[in-house]
Amino acid sequence: MTTYTVGAEPRCFAIVPCAGTGSRAGSFQPKQYEPVAGQPLVAHTLAALSRVERLAGILVVLAEDDTQFEEDLPGLAGERIWLAKVGGATRAETVANGLNELRARGAQPQDWVLVHDAARCLLRPAWVDRLIDACQDDEVGGLLALPVADTLKAEEAGRVAATVDRNGKWAAQTPQMFRLGMLAPALAFAGEQVTDEASAIEALGHSPKLVRGDYENFKVTWPGDFALAERLLSTARRGAEARAFVPARDFALSQRFYEALGFTREFAQGNLAGYRMGQTAFLLQDFFEPAHAANFMMHLTLDDLQTFWARLEQEGVLGRFAEHGVRAEPPQQRPWGLVDMTLTDPSGVLWRIAQRMEVAE
Repeated sequence: MTTYTVGAEPRCFAIVPCAGTGSRAGSFQPKQYEPVAGQPLVAHTLAALSRVERLAGILVVLAEDDTQFEEDLPGLAGERIWLAKVGGATRAETVANGLNELRARGAQPQDWVLVHDAARCLLRPAWVDRLIDACQDDEVGGLLALPVADTLKAEEAGRVAATVDRNGKWAAQTPQMFRLGMLAPALAFAGEQVTDEASAIEALGHSPKLVRGDYENFKVTWPGDFALAERLLSTARRGAEARAFVPARDFALSQRFYEALGFTREFAQGNLAGYRMGQTAFLLQDFFEPAHAANFMMHLTLDDLQTFWARLEQEGVLGRFAEHGVRAEPPQQRPWGLVDMTLTDPSGVLWRIAQRMEVAE
């Protein structure tokens, strides 16, 4: 059993409840062991969490009689991935038992616990890092979530009873990040019927922080979800890839700018940071030569340029960075057939951002 010396600096641990039966998935075994892209579903989940360097340990909570994990994923448990066969009848009980196991391994009340669904197998380390960055100085903690985009209907006897206002509504995801000393009593107080950790924290009168997640971070629940997860995981297996080195006059400022544009930071190490949006990726470099930046141009193609532009305006992205030299021209129809816009980043790098022609109206 791994133990840690008690320290004042809070650490981060992950708990993966993995004791469910997966009855809604329509499978003949617990859904966490169903094969997806050549591996058990939970293997993808744990692989992503293992790449989050700030996690001191990842505790997988299994059912007491589980023998399949070690059969299907032999040798996976080790220095950072721990197994505990203390799963309960409900998610809340399973997580509570997992908290007790973390205490036995040296976790302290001030340490953070990130609870993540085993069935959210498309998790990316960058999303976990985003959550930790947003919550590590927060009094309460928070969770990944997405604003609800679809129209919501209330149902009664199989028919629409009402249309529910979606404004201000968010769909909860995981991980959900709270201090061990707050989460344990919250689960005990709320009882075993809570469906996520944030609900238990709310029941104590606290307001968890909402941190924007990603549409791909969905929970594999229904039979059709397996095929979707398979396609997305297969797409993520990229072959050879060329990336441009984009110069940055102010490295930290440029990182904030590109994340505000909607790029996902894949990593940041030394004087490099990797960014991606869909199939487009580049390396942001802490390097600046005025003549180089002034003659550097990038091209990005989007499925919906107008929505991208509308979001920049709605969120005030361009205004926030205007004092740093950021300027943009709205989308226009060009004589050569493209609809595109221009955008200059804080270092003077010019981007031409175009509407994909095969879906242009």
